[in-house]
Amino acid sequence: MNTANPIYQDPNQSVSERVEDLLMRMTLEQKLAQLQCSFVGMVENDDSLEKYFPHSLGHATSMNGKPSPEENVRFVSQIQNIALNKNELQIPILLHCESITGANLAQATIFPSAIGLGAMWNPETVEKMADLIRKQMVSVGIRQALSPVMDVARDPRWGRVGESYGEDPTLCAAMSVAFTKGLQSDDLKRGAIATAKHFLGYGLSEGGLNMSANPIPPRELREVYAKPFQAAITEANLASVMNSYGSIDGELIITSKHILDELLRDEMGFDGLTVSDYMSIDKAVEWHTHETPVTAAIDTLIAGMDVELPTPYGYTEELLEEVKTGLLKEDYINRAVRRVLAAKFKLGLFDNPYPAEELLLEAYDVAITKPLSLRAARESIVLVKNNNVLPLRKDLKKIAVVGPHADSIRLLFGCYTYPAMLDMFISGSMTDMAGLDNLDNNGQSLNNRVPYYEGSTVRQDSPELIQTLDRMYRDKVPTIVSAIQAKCPNAQVIYEKGCDIAGTNRDGFQAAVQAAQEADVVILTLGGKYGWGTNCTTGEGIDTDIIGLTGIQEEFAKRIYETGTPSILVHMDAKPLSSEYISTHYPAIIESWFPGETGGQALADVLFGDYNPAGRLPMTVARNAGQIPIYASQRYGSGYAGAKGNVLSKYVQGAKTPLHYFGEGLSYTTFSYSDIEISKTVSSQGTIVVSCKVSNTGERDGEEVVQLYVTDEHSSMLRPNKELAGFKRVSIPAGVTKKIVFEMKADQFAFINKDMKWIVEAGRMSVGIGASSEDIRLRGVFEIEDTCKIDPKTRGFYALATVVE
Repeated sequence: MNTANPIYQDPNQSVSERVEDLLMRMTLEQKLAQLQCSFVGMVENDDSLEKYFPHSLGHATSMNGKPSPEENVRFVSQIQNIALNKNELQIPILLHCESITGANLAQATIFPSAIGLGAMWNPETVEKMADLIRKQMVSVGIRQALSPVMDVARDPRWGRVGESYGEDPTLCAAMSVAFTKGLQSDDLKRGAIATAKHFLGYGLSEGGLNMSANPIPPRELREVYAKPFQAAITEANLASVMNSYGSIDGELIITSKHILDELLRDEMGFDGLTVSDYMSIDKAVEWHTHETPVTAAIDTLIAGMDVELPTPYGYTEELLEEVKTGLLKEDYINRAVRRVLAAKFKLGLFDNPYPAEELLLEAYDVAITKPLSLRAARESIVLVKNNNVLPLRKDLKKIAVVGPHADSIRLLFGCYTYPAMLDMFISGSMTDMAGLDNLDNNGQSLNNRVPYYEGSTVRQDSPELIQTLDRMYRDKVPTIVSAIQAKCPNAQVIYEKGCDIAGTNRDGFQAAVQAAQEADVVILTLGGKYGWGTNCTTGEGIDTDIIGLTGIQEEFAKRIYETGTPSILVHMDAKPLSSEYISTHYPAIIESWFPGETGGQALADVLFGDYNPAGRLPMTVARNAGQIPIYASQRYGSGYAGAKGNVLSKYVQGAKTPLHYFGEGLSYTTFSYSDIEISKTVSSQGTIVVSCKVSNTGERDGEEVVQLYVTDEHSSMLRPNKELAGFKRVSIPAGVTKKIVFEMKADQFAFINKDMKWIVEAGRMSVGIGASSEDIRLRGVFEIEDTCKIDPKTRGFYALATVVE
């Protein structure tokens, strides 16, 4: 064989030609290595790559990374050199990290948690954010992100709801496309691979529990839960997909050919790389569908899973023995390797596998990163209630800032962030995350070194963690207290913690109550802690059967309210606040989620009127867990909206309606809607145009999130009582009117008929435009003229919205 100028090393050849040329040169052992992954750099002088992977390695993650971008550049370059030198074919390694809310790397920009991004209702900001994440990743040589999460999440009991964009498939689709475009760019040679997760239906689980079965029928699975994935595949050329740990109709997804091949690839047209969620193949053995790791691995490969993360469990040398004996066809190995190699060629790794150091200065330039972080944090804030309390005056004499989040750096950050990762390592909660162990020299869990909060199953923060975060972030991450003090330098700002995020310790109540009694105003911060392990109240594997405040925070809120001092409740959690008492009594309520490194400043800007809030709730707010599931687009006959007028659809005690509605959010100004215009008729393959005018009728400049909802008036299948069709966040100065134009393909309203075929159905469609799913200001109708079958891959997913000045 002539190897002087191999085709695969020629960048002028097509990707497919390079893949086939390289594949035929590879041994079976080298092929398997490309489907394997391992942690690298977990300890100093890590020699695991050289010691345990004689045929090189396809993929790697450095969970904690190095303490600076420059050190990450050196580390990744070293890893690439080791990988390249271990095989004569010079196949580079593909490194990945998490980036849901920013690259999980030291000094990388930390944006609001995903549920906060959903609350922005602004795909433009998400795409700009993802573009910065791309630069920060690519500059240090990490070319795959295990993000974004495209799960439609309708159950606040589920601990991972904060990783999602919320309850609505249209909102999730728009955000998922924006993130994917920003991260991958228009050319993967300059981008990082986006990995959509978790395929499929992971956000709807039995009991709201992580890794549980997902009771979703085939029609709903496709129409609702697959929609964000399909949108990203169709509109953003999504390059990678990760499976869910769950199961559909008794079939574990990791070994499901029906889900990973027939649905994802045949129906949805995905042609990229699939990677397993950490330790997924283990579940096939643990949950008794397979007897051994190798039998599970065989079915996983046949089903369509390419790469096993994070370490070999099923994809081991034993798998090759089954190929040699004929139990597993080598074609399945080759198929997976082709996809891995194609991804690496598209990324340009064979031509230059090293970090793009020339991007470092721009990617980590605070003059660029901080304004974007602040923009996202501001846009994520939702003003849920305001009885003329906000904005506050800056000449207040005495301000009480109380609650566990008020002076905490850690509680500004959510899960899948660098501080949360440090928390997991330092506090010893690594054993609570799939694929990781954290044991001392005697094999005992390091979790035991951190005590629980009194009367709670939640552990306290490690003092070492607090000191570490203070050292790393205090100078650049203002807490809420410090941001308020900076906003009002002449005021006396008194901070009292009052209570913890969990537990029953009331020792701090009295000091906080006294501070509140003596103040002109109280800013009360309450909520949870979002991350990994037993020292958090929400996160991966941290689910709940009580969706309200944890510990004694509700009691604390009542004590503060009873002082009679005007009080603003700032809620910081991975899901909206479910508290009938607070929603009824407190005059002002703000959702600030986990806003990231500029969250303290963003909140102070909103509190004192330097920024006019415009965030909207990305989830319907249940009054209690008994209302779940509750969401705006429930089908006719179900829920608070779909079953209106049905006297037999009610609770014996309590209301059926939500505490707050999907899309709800207030401003410091007011807006009026007028002049709706709608295309009267449209063919099943045509486009509908809907427009209206929105005027800022107040005295402040502001932003409005204009929301478009559509209802199928008569259909052959049960359809949503209303479905979000499009939205636009638009800035409107005081006294100004702007026109918003929505363009929708008629096949955006396609559904699956009785024969399980996608159709657009003739009939009358109602249109509603307003400020929330419940606050509809304008109404109209249009008619779809004919019925036809459609290709769901190319259908519309959300309206294209433009603003006419």
